[in-house]
Amino acid sequence: MLGYCSNSPLRCENARSIKLLNQIDSCCPNCGLFLLPAQNLSNQLRADEQFLRFVFLAIAVMLLAVTYIYYLNFV
Repeated sequence: MLGYCSNSPLRCENARSIKLLNQIDSCCPNCGLFLLPAQNLSNQLRADEQFLRFVFLAIAVMLLAVTYIYYLNFV
């Protein structure tokens, strides 16, 4: 498995250096804890960015609508 050590950086040299490990048993050779899977984050980051843009746009539209309704009630 290709991944990173899941131990605390204070306890394991591989976790401290964020070294990418390739182990058959999915364990860190230094401390023996499981590896966190290394994934291709570029696609995930794009999806997260699109989601955040959509959320910000939805909030802006809601604020404009609420402001307009509030303005109509007092004019």
